Amino acid sequence: MTIATLALGSAAQASYFVRPVLQYSGERVDGIIQNGATQASQTFNDGYQSLAAHVDLADGTIKTYLEMNGPGPSFGIATGTMGDRIRFTGETGTPVRFSFDFDGVITAAQETLGGAPASGSRYIGIQAHFAVFDAASGATYNNWTQYDPKGSEALLGNDVSLTFNYDDPAFTEFVFNSDLGGWVDLVSGNSYDVFAAFNLIVRPGDDVGPVTMNFLNTGTIGIDAPAGASFTSHSGVFLGFGQTPGVTPGVPEPANWALLIIGFGTIGAMARRQRVRVAA
Repeated sequence: MTIATLALGSAAQASYFVRPVLQYSGERVDGIIQNGATQASQTFNDGYQSLAAHVDLADGTIKTYLEMNGPGPSFGIATGTMGDRIRFTGETGTPVRFSFDFDGVITAAQETLGGAPASGSRYIGIQAHFAVFDAASGATYNNWTQYDPKGSEALLGNDVSLTFNYDDPAFTEFVFNSDLGGWVDLVSGNSYDVFAAFNLIVRPGDDVGPVTMNFLNTGTIGIDAPAGASFTSHSGVFLGFGQTPGVTPGVPEPANWALLIIGFGTIGAMARRQRVRVAA
């Protein structure tokens, strides 16, 4: 898949984005906003499938919802992605914890789960990614995950991928929660890029009835700064951090770049992977 590249602005230009993305019935709605609004939403509901993605830099949340009714061969995908550049002020070498926590409920109330085994054509998946980069790395909104060229340069990089394609008829509801994150030693005066993404995928397959993934209880970013340390952000709102001195918001970029498909190559795999990379 070819992904369009994005030229970086000058050092004084803001560098942040929000990106809610929906995919359904062969259609794709990409709501990326870069260097503009700090929150964005996409929703769709035709009475048969319902999707929502909400992203907000101010409170560091990604909220997603996905319901698909079977039978049906198409995938539904609800994705939220965000990123902002922060500047650290404090004692050099200070360890700071970065976190991305999320939870929700998956319900598979399909007729075949009443006793007959599921057909095997159904797919239910969750993918999440979280990373912190030195701002000098050049990582952007479309090349920062483990699947992309810059992924290996992260100071902190986590991902989780989990599928629920079970034949067990008892699988009707599952409460899912997880947290990604770790510690990074920061340098006073340096800037860092923080990225997070959360992705829901459902294909109802041949089974009759709805599959619902409700993660409107949010995935939330946290940065725990010790006493005497502080942060500013390019957006001027990220997690309540004020505006980084000398940085002015940039002109919003067009929203017509290719969709970031988060780990789509994992579809069909029934495995969970979690990887953590923390700089010494």
